[in-house]
Amino acid sequence: MGSFWCFILSNPEVFLAVICFAGLSTFRLIRQSKKSSLPLNWPVVRMLPFLMVNRHCIHDKVMDLLREAGCTFRFFGPWLLDMNFLITCDPATVNHCLNTHFEKYPKGREFAEMFDILGDGLLVADSESWEYQRRVATTIFGGRAFRSFVMSTIVRKVSTVLLPYLDHMTKQGSKIELEDVFMRLSLEVSYSMVFTSDLDCLSVSSPMPVFGRATKEAEEALLFRHLVPSRLWKLLRWLNVGTEKKLANAKVVINQFIYEEIAKRKAHGSNGSQADLLSIYMKLTLDPNMSEQQKTQFLRDTAVGLILAGKDLIAVTLTWFFYMICKHPTVEARILEELKGLQSSTWPGDFSVFECDTLRSAIYLQAALLETLRLFPATPFEEKEAHFDDILPNGTKVTKGTRVIFSLYAMGRIEGIWGKDCMEFRPERWVSKSGRLRHEPSYKFMSFNSGPRSCIGKDISLSNMKITAASIIHNFKVELVEGHAVMPQSSVILHTQNGMMVRLKRRVTA
Repeated sequence: MGSFWCFILSNPEVFLAVICFAGLSTFRLIRQSKKSSLPLNWPVVRMLPFLMVNRHCIHDKVMDLLREAGCTFRFFGPWLLDMNFLITCDPATVNHCLNTHFEKYPKGREFAEMFDILGDGLLVADSESWEYQRRVATTIFGGRAFRSFVMSTIVRKVSTVLLPYLDHMTKQGSKIELEDVFMRLSLEVSYSMVFTSDLDCLSVSSPMPVFGRATKEAEEALLFRHLVPSRLWKLLRWLNVGTEKKLANAKVVINQFIYEEIAKRKAHGSNGSQADLLSIYMKLTLDPNMSEQQKTQFLRDTAVGLILAGKDLIAVTLTWFFYMICKHPTVEARILEELKGLQSSTWPGDFSVFECDTLRSAIYLQAALLETLRLFPATPFEEKEAHFDDILPNGTKVTKGTRVIFSLYAMGRIEGIWGKDCMEFRPERWVSKSGRLRHEPSYKFMSFNSGPRSCIGKDISLSNMKITAASIIHNFKVELVEGHAVMPQSSVILHTQNGMMVRLKRRVTA
């Protein structure tokens, strides 16, 4: 240390030059930041301050920087923390990575470890394991018996659980946090689809069940893993503290519920008439080399993935859909007019509920849901890992191991992709001149993913949302609570920051 100070005292001009250079560089970076949306590349910490400063509105900030950068940007994290990645919303790049060169961009080991709660299930699997699970799931989801079971489950839950709950809260004159209602309903439906069991998530007299609270805590921990360097959350996991301890406890609860359901089904035998997912998967002829424990683990991983996969997409999309409906009364009026011409069934409480087949002709309703997904994708980004060196269509070089992040949120709001009215909520963009739904390629509209990993439950999810949305709109008038701000949360799932507070009024014509 003494030699350092001796050098400074002997060469004051060098020290002064270093200080001036650092000061001028900082001044230049600050001036640059006022003119640009692009992150500053600071020494050592590099672009991390951009994430920290904008963490509460990260999706909008990423959208701004991608607009300025031409839809693709290379992000550099702090030295030695493995936070470098490529972020893009370019449809050509999406098509390149998820379709034409699918084999070069798997989910990757880092993604599987981050979502270790899913085990080795379909959502995180790669290569041969993914191909096998995908083939089985596609066959099951395309089966008429399973689809009929799912649609009847959705109609039953909407008719006997959701609408009575909303009616009760309306009569009490209570404010309703609508996103929480949809999260509970989606969990209820997903659990029933997999196990033919009820959780009573929307019971007026009971709190959220333990299983529901566990899934919520798990999702919060997964969000934290996305926001910090992997070394940090892995350290917390090793120490079993903080969010990692909550995640570990949540896993115990989730596993307990699911293993008990599997054990009950094994003990009582599989009823041939049951069409729930657990029954169907238990009838499969699995690899004879698998032990009984491995087969049980396979059923567990499949069940967790199927429960968690669809519920957030449906709940979040319905939340943003009704937010847009509240903000655009002319859209609501047009949907109501469309529903008047459709046949509905009447349930106790004088509730009118629409069946899936009836809503096939509700083109404008589906257009409004698709428009909601364009502006508010339930999963605002998708992530892959380059398995080989590659060159993207725009000339960007990608080295093996690079994380490539696709911003769905930005993609739906770029003028070059959707036109000058890209920020407007306009369902008409999805309706052709002949009155049919307009098709958009999945690499431009990624809400149900793109390429071989496209969502196999897309049709079921859309039918679920249509049944729920149509039944609520037909029976209730939804109004935002005045003064309550609704905005996106910086999350792996596009939840609202503070929920969505509404008041409901029963429609006289219902």
